[in-house]
Formats: sequence, C-alpha cells, structure tokens
Amino acid sequence: MVKSDAVALRLNDLLCKENELLNVILTEQRLIRENVKTREWAQLDAGIYRIQKMAEEFKTLETQRLEVLYQFTGDESLDIYQISHMFSLDMRQTLLESFRLMRQKLSVSKIENNALSEYIRVTKDFLQGIFDNAVPQARNTVYSNTGKVIKAMPESLVLDQIM
Repeated sequence: MVKSDAVALRLNDLLCKENELLNVILTEQRLIRENVKTREWAQLDAGIYRIQKMAEEFKTLETQRLEVLYQFTGDESLDIYQISHMFSLDMRQTLLESFRLMRQKLSVSKIENNALSEYIRVTKDFLQGIFDNAVPQARNTVYSNTGKVIKAMPESLVLDQIM
C-alpha cells in the first residue's frame, strides 16, 4: 500500500466517524425542537447537554482530520479537492463522497438551528406583544446606545399554568 493510500484510508475513516456523529446530532436537534414546542424543559436541557458533548467530539475529529491533511501535504492552503488528486481514483471518489455527505449534514444542521431560532424569535415577539398590550408599564422612555427606543419590560408578572 502506498503512503498516500494509507493517508486516504485514515481521512476516510475520520470522515465516516464525523458523518456518523452528525447523524446523531441531527436526530438530537430534531428532538430539541420538539421539546421546545411541547415545553418539556428537562428533556430540552438534557438534549442540549448531549449536543454540546457531541459538538466537542466532532471538533476533536475535525482537528484530527486537519492534522492528517497537514502532515500529508504540509500546506494549509490546499482544500480537499486539491488534496484528493494526490490519491488514486477510487480513494478520491470515496473521500469526496464522504466529504460531500459531511458538508450536506452540516448544512442541514445549520438549517435546523436557524428554524429553531426563528421559531423562538417569533414566539418571543408574539408573547412580548401580548404582554405589552395586556400589562403596559408606566415608565419613562429608555434609549439604547444607538438612540433607539427600548420597550419597557414588565417588572414582574405571574402567569397561569395554562400559558
């Protein structure tokens, strides 16, 4: 086996591990979104903790992959497509497919994060609008550092459990 084939196998192994971890992360992200929608806060907290652990593990795998690439090429400016041409055709196709899958899963993860963020933002704005109308605060106008008016927030509020 040529040295480049051994490196390609190592890279592919790391990419496969990253892909498997991303599958678990994506599943966990969907569960987190459902926990937010159903207001299951204990499960949400546990899910966030699990995702943080998996993100650390992914970062470790990514660092290992970049170290292998740097040791092989000695050049940080090369991307995966340029490096793949140093390997045999079969290994090149395998590596590029694994890399494509990883990027695709990262994009899906980003979309999932944005969807959850947007859901939380819309819900927050909706509830804030209700609170502003139902419980107006009689305070002076407050301005931000940029000169924009900051809406007064309720000092305290007791909510019924139904909400």
